[in-house]
Amino acid sequence: MNEELINQIVRRILSDPSLQGLLQGNGSQEGGVKSEALVLLNFVSDFPRVLAAVKQRWGADFTFCILPSDQVYIAKPELPVGMTWITAQDALSRSDWQKLILPTCSPNTLAKAALGIRDNPICEMIGRGLSRGSSIDLVTEYLGLTIQTPLAYRELYEGYIQRLQAYGVMVCASLAEDCSFSAKPVQQYPAKISELSSGIYKQNEVFSQEKDLFVQEEIRFANKFLGDKQAYEFPEESRVLIKQGTVVSPLARDTLKLRRIELCIEKEGKNG
Repeated sequence: MNEELINQIVRRILSDPSLQGLLQGNGSQEGGVKSEALVLLNFVSDFPRVLAAVKQRWGADFTFCILPSDQVYIAKPELPVGMTWITAQDALSRSDWQKLILPTCSPNTLAKAALGIRDNPICEMIGRGLSRGSSIDLVTEYLGLTIQTPLAYRELYEGYIQRLQAYGVMVCASLAEDCSFSAKPVQQYPAKISELSSGIYKQNEVFSQEKDLFVQEEIRFANKFLGDKQAYEFPEESRVLIKQGTVVSPLARDTLKLRRIELCIEKEGKNG
């Protein structure tokens, strides 16, 4: 047996006591310790229904840590028993997430996940999960695509879904349905590694051309404290000027770096 595989099995046993029962032939986790799943929650209007469905569908095997988007953080819906909030800092500090669940995946999150864009905590966690081979379940119920949606636009997002399936993501049409229709990753997308590589090179050329035309936006921040919430309000790749003595939280610095925002201290006394 491969030595690296043995090390992975040992690490999983040490980090997840419930697996010990599975290795001994006992498939039930009753009376055992449940694993923790990370729920990446985008904003929707019917939180009670979503959270109840998540608990019903995955609750037999997992307890849940909820990583909210900015809008969800502001709404802060009440969580059922067995669910707790987790900050982006705490979620990112852990590398042992065995299950990631996106019950309310938005079009924005879907596109970024498929393209490998990791410019916010939710997309960063998806990227890390894919890199580590974690189990990821994604529900497309809240994408908002309908029969009235133009065919070309639907095909765009269907392409993103197929790409995620090719990465090994389990995609479900709704919280009430099983993932049977998409349990197998779509093998025909991409058809060849060379085609994907060619597409990446072409994208890089376009990004390079756009970068030459890009003018960095400059913003002056006058408040005494800059937190993570404010860091997400700045446009990506902008330049933020703060006054001497402004307190910047560690999490805000991480967010600014993640979103490629340059932070500069504005020098006083220029005039005169």
